[in-house]
Amino acid sequence: MYDYVIVGGGTAGSVIAARLTEDPGVSVLVLEAGPDFADVESLPHDVAYAYAVSVKDHDWGYRAEAVPGRYIDYARGRVIGGCSSINGTIALRGMPSDYDEWASLGNDEWSWERTLPYFLKIENDQDFPDREFHGDAGPLPIVRTPDDELVPLQKAFLRACVANGLDYVADHNDPATSGVGPIPMNRRGELRVSAAVAWLNPARGRPNLEIRDRCLVNRVVFEGARATGVEIVGNDGRAEVIEAGAVVLSAGALGSPSILLRSGVGPTAELDRLGVPTVRVAPGVGENLTEHQQIFVAFIPKEGVTNHSLPDVQLVVDYTAAGSDKFNDMQIYCVNKFGKERFPKLESVLGDVDLLFAVMLVLNRAKSRGRLTLASADPSAAPEVALNCFDHPHDMERIREGLRRCWAIGNSDDIKAMSVGIAVLNQETVDDDEKLSDYVASNSATIWHPVGTCKMGPASDDMAVVDQYGRVHGLQNLRVADASIFPEHVSRNPMLTTLVIGERVAEWIGSGR
Repeated sequence: MYDYVIVGGGTAGSVIAARLTEDPGVSVLVLEAGPDFADVESLPHDVAYAYAVSVKDHDWGYRAEAVPGRYIDYARGRVIGGCSSINGTIALRGMPSDYDEWASLGNDEWSWERTLPYFLKIENDQDFPDREFHGDAGPLPIVRTPDDELVPLQKAFLRACVANGLDYVADHNDPATSGVGPIPMNRRGELRVSAAVAWLNPARGRPNLEIRDRCLVNRVVFEGARATGVEIVGNDGRAEVIEAGAVVLSAGALGSPSILLRSGVGPTAELDRLGVPTVRVAPGVGENLTEHQQIFVAFIPKEGVTNHSLPDVQLVVDYTAAGSDKFNDMQIYCVNKFGKERFPKLESVLGDVDLLFAVMLVLNRAKSRGRLTLASADPSAAPEVALNCFDHPHDMERIREGLRRCWAIGNSDDIKAMSVGIAVLNQETVDDDEKLSDYVASNSATIWHPVGTCKMGPASDDMAVVDQYGRVHGLQNLRVADASIFPEHVSRNPMLTTLVIGERVAEWIGSGR
């Protein structure tokens, strides 16, 4: 029996395991579905390499319905460190207003004032260590690409953005800024510094920490309303129950609600359909799924402009959509390389062209909501994910406006000089709302940032699954601590916020809160 079983050695789970085992009087078991790599030297290239997203070798292989009837690949990290081990190493905080909105929803511990100290705690910002809103002693190194290390395409993108009226931003984690500038990244040279590298690896020598990899968790085990352990499925297919004083689900925005549903915690109709006995009626499990939605203008490059060795991205634009009440609710990236497999209809046009580049738009504060359900109670079955992208009309309005801004940037002299033409999109489509909406519905995707499926909130909110401390409403000795507890999405990439969730939940567990 362990004092704490943490389900998922991912972004938040790695932090919680490292912090809890600082107390030698407690025992912690981490259960990870993917492989574990105990040191930097043993990391596979796709996990170690900071400049490219890995969506193949250490992925769950999920699919999601982006809009009704159209499915997309939906990357989720299946490896120690979770998505922090396979993502783009983009280390951006949300905006202060994001966290104040969380507080206004009944989660006062998550106001910007109370959350900022933990952003400072986790980071070692090597470019701006002396600024009041940066930390210089945390486990996570933060660096930005200097202007003289930008590749030619990124330099052209920077010039085009400034020419289109965007300010230059040296530090995107300065909460008052909007514009274009280098992306803060959690890397050390070319090494991706994941949650596993930064938090879990330094804790591995502790005798009170055990990590079991390639371990699929089926469900939480209860005695009445009290969690007493978890049931896992071994490689031989046999079930095993592991006893625990308390269970922390850190399996991510898809994994944690799936485990709750298989455990009998969820909407009544869903549990009845699955044939799972009800432990606790929780209508919000699997609901409120919120994403960062993306669409792009793709370009056929001139010879030598792009290649497989380039970093995926180096710069980002933050801006506020016209008429939006959310500051910096939009992003634009210049993506250095897109495989032509994304454009099967253009095979005859592209010929020997292997890679394209793109100006990519991201809608960060979507109003549309999706949901997660299960096809069966089999833990090896993938969840069914319906994103409902652009279901809310305001989302489509903002994405059209932003796509037109990307079109203007892409048609600047600096970007034109890098390409021999624009793929897929044309001026006629850009000028017509209906045609542009059709283009978005046919080509949009996400940047794989699902949140909200076990949202936090007070018990008075019927759709809240956990309270602001991560404790599951109505149950004992069970918490959820990962991106699934976001009540609303943040205006930036969610990794840093998820790390802070790990820090704060670990602190609350340690203090008995």
